[in-house]
Amino acid sequence: MIRFLNHVQINKSYWDACIEASLEKQVYALSWYLDVVAPGWCAVVEEQQGKYTAIFPLPIEKKWGYNTLGQPLFCQQLGLFFSDEASAKRVATFMSVALKQVRLSSNYSFNIANTLLLEQSGEQLHPHHTHCLKLDKPYEQLLKSYTRYRRMNLKKAETSGLVLVESTDLKPLLALFRKHVAHKIEGGVSEEAYEQLQQLYARLQEHGMAFLIYAAAPDGKLVAGGLFLRYGNYITYLFNAADAEGTTKNGRTLILNEVIRQYAETNYVLDFETPPVEQIAFFYSSFGSEPTPFYQWRFNNLPLPIKKLRNLRISLIRKVRGKR
Repeated sequence: MIRFLNHVQINKSYWDACIEASLEKQVYALSWYLDVVAPGWCAVVEEQQGKYTAIFPLPIEKKWGYNTLGQPLFCQQLGLFFSDEASAKRVATFMSVALKQVRLSSNYSFNIANTLLLEQSGEQLHPHHTHCLKLDKPYEQLLKSYTRYRRMNLKKAETSGLVLVESTDLKPLLALFRKHVAHKIEGGVSEEAYEQLQQLYARLQEHGMAFLIYAAAPDGKLVAGGLFLRYGNYITYLFNAADAEGTTKNGRTLILNEVIRQYAETNYVLDFETPPVEQIAFFYSSFGSEPTPFYQWRFNNLPLPIKKLRNLRISLIRKVRGKR
């Protein structure tokens, strides 16, 4: 039976067992991960013989008195997860149950394994993409798939004096991001976002799913860093930052190349978590990665007066930001 469950009704042991057994298998959908990034999350589930056979996480919030759906920070993909055979018909059924509970979805993202099923379902969805690199080849072969420009910058990084440092301390990476990246993000970055990432990192460490790599200058100063998640067949490039020296000396190139080198000839796929920024997508594609599509679900079934007020508010915010 497929049904909607509030947070307190969800059996988290059943939930995580379904994720573990699924082909889609993404760290973002594990119950303890969702507890950090989307407290109080709900779901549509299918339960058979005392276990969940399919699940659909829904990060629901109350706005204007109605249930609304969005995509949490540090959570690029959610969608449907099946411990048995998936089908477009089942996907459509899950979505129809969710629609009875939610009146607005601004940017809910399905996982990349759902893409073909969603295309077959006939739903109106919005295409996006991340970049993925299969690491099943020898490192030398993966290196050859880099663009000429990326190989050139890698050589510069290797002769720049930068040294790679593995660490468990997230604070230097947050400091780099605060000082050198946050001001470039439209709308800014809240203190709650930094606190949430620290909580998430602590939980990831508990489960042995996170690793941190920094690039250090000859004087020991950390000039670039990357936080990676490792779960299922994916290594996910969750969070990164660099200062001016780290950028000039290609610190992030050095870090990503090291992850590719370490995990070459494995079944892992490196997911770069590409944002919708052309320059960043170009950078990630230069490592030989392929654009990998996923879909966002957007709809607005709010009552007309509230819908008009929301659209007016969004328009005003865009005008204010445009004048900065």
